[in-house]
This record gives sequence, C-alpha cells and structure tokens, in this order.
Amino acid sequence: MQTDNPQQNSDNQEKLNRLWNKLLEHGITNEILCDIIANTEPLRERAWQKLLEIGPSNNSLRYIIEHIDSLRGNAWEILKKQKPSNYELKNIIEYAEPLRKEAWKLLLKQKPTNYELRDIARYIEPLRDEAWKLLLKQKPTNSDLLFIIRYVEPLRKEAWKKLLKQEPIKDDLKHIINFVEPLREEAWIKFLGMKPSNYDLCEFIKDVEPLREKAWQKLLEQGPANSDLCYIIKDAEPLRGTAWQTLLMQGPSNEDLLFIIRHVEPLTRAAWQKLLEQGPSNDDLCYIIKDVEPLRSEAWRKLLQQEPSNEDLKFIFKYVDSLRGVAQERLSKEKDRDEILDEIRGLTT
Repeated sequence: MQTDNPQQNSDNQEKLNRLWNKLLEHGITNEILCDIIANTEPLRERAWQKLLEIGPSNNSLRYIIEHIDSLRGNAWEILKKQKPSNYELKNIIEYAEPLRKEAWKLLLKQKPTNYELRDIARYIEPLRDEAWKLLLKQKPTNSDLLFIIRYVEPLRKEAWKKLLKQEPIKDDLKHIINFVEPLREEAWIKFLGMKPSNYDLCEFIKDVEPLREKAWQKLLEQGPANSDLCYIIKDAEPLRGTAWQTLLMQGPSNEDLLFIIRHVEPLTRAAWQKLLEQGPSNDDLCYIIKDVEPLRSEAWRKLLQQEPSNEDLKFIFKYVDSLRGVAQERLSKEKDRDEILDEIRGLTT
C-alpha cells in the first residue's frame, strides 16, 4: 500500500520482496499466484510473469479474465491457444462482458451442450433468445425444460408448452407444482389425471400449502393408509387434528401409536392413553422408556406390571441411564433365582 511517506513505501516494498522470495523458496502454485495477482497490486506483474513461466491452467486464466481487467486481454489470448472447455467459455460469457461476443462465437464452434445453453438463457439476457432457439434445435430433455420453466420467466410459457408436448412424467409435474407458482394449478390438474399415489398426495399436503386442502380431500377419496395419516400428523400441523381423528376411526396399530408418541409431542399423551387401552407390548414399552422421557416413569411401571423379560431388562440397562441401577438389580435377582431353581432341580433329579 502506497503512503505519503517515501521511507515507509520503501520499507513496505522491501518487505514484499522478502516475502515474495520466501514464497518462491517454498514452492508456488497457480492458485497462490492468482491470489497475489488479484489482491496484491504491487506484486501483480511479477506474479503474472511467474504464472506464465510455470504454465497457467485454464482455470487460472479464466479466473484472471473474470477478475483482473488489466490482464484480461493477455489471459484470453493464452486461453484460446490452450483450447478452453465449453464450461470455461460459458463462464467467460457470463462474467466477462467485454469478451462475451467472442467467447459466444467460439462456444458455437465447439457446439454447446444443453447445459451451457440453458445456463446462458437464464443468465445472459442479450443471448437468451438465440440460446433458447439452439436448445430447441438440440431437442431439450424434460429436465432442460423444467430448468427454463423454473428460472427463465420470459421463456416459461413456451417451455411449458414444449414440455406438455413431450409428455411430462409425474416427477416433472411435481417439480412445477412445488416451485413454479404461476403454473401450479394447471400442473396440478394434469397431475391428477396421472392417478397420484397416496405418497404423492402426502408430499403435497406437507410441502405445498396452497394445495393442501385439495390434496387432503383427494387422499380421503382414495383412502389413506394409517402410515399416510401418521406422516400427515407428524409433518402437516394444520391437518394434524383432523388426521388424528381419521386415524382413530380407522383403528391405529400399536406401531402407529408408538410413532406418534415418539415424534408428535402435542399428541404424545393422547396416543399413550390409546396405547394403554389397546395393550402395549413389552417392546413398545421399552422403546417409550428409552425415547420418551416424559412417559418414562409411567411406561416403566407398566413394564413391571407386565413382568419384563431378561431381554427387556438388558435393553433398559443398555440404553436408559436413569434406570440402569434398578434394571441391574432386577437382573441380579433373576440370576439368583435361576441359580436356586437349578440347584433345586439338581437335588430332585
């Protein structure tokens, strides 16, 4: 950094020279040289010459073209001789406006892929129409069209018509429903004609608030499985109460109730009471003891009433610190009792 003090400037330059020489001694890379070129103007020319000496990579040249105006022309001439990739040309078109026209011509000679064309259509407004026409000639995939529909609003309508002609699959329509609000309703109607699965509908109920009620009604029409209802209870809070009542009417399994107890805190108590009515297995109780701290004491008492097996007690000993001691005590008693029984059997045989 230059100051008004000549002596300080001289000292700074001397220090820079020493540090530069140290870097050379330690070995210098393209990446380090690009960093110096970009951020240390007093060493820029020296670092540039060193980069030319060791051989710049295409990536280094592209970085300089995009960030260092004073070296852009030289770096570009070298890059052209080194045969830039389509990706490198696309980035230069995007980030180095003075070279855009020339880089675009070179990219056209090299035959751009759909990936480059759709990116240019998205980011480079002056080349958008030309890139789009080329993309259409190259037969865009559904994924290419979805990209345009989602990110390039001026081309959305045309790309949507093209996608409809190519017969979108369910996943294509789901993408539009999720991410392209202006086409959501039209895509939803098209999607319904493809006989959506319950899983599809559950995803919309969870993720697409404007379609939540419609998707819920369609799910009820198709007949939700208990697992569908559990998914909605967990992940779609606005429909939680309704889905819970529907589950109760359908008759939840212990597995369903255990899922809700463990994952849906507002319904933990209600699901626990329902589980008690249905009769929990020892396995159910062990997992509640392990995973649901607010119910741990109650579930432990219930387990004791149902006479835990040694395997149950070993599970509690392994996973529940607060009950490890009492589980160990009961295991010891069981062991002592078994030893006594063995001794009795030995005396009577």
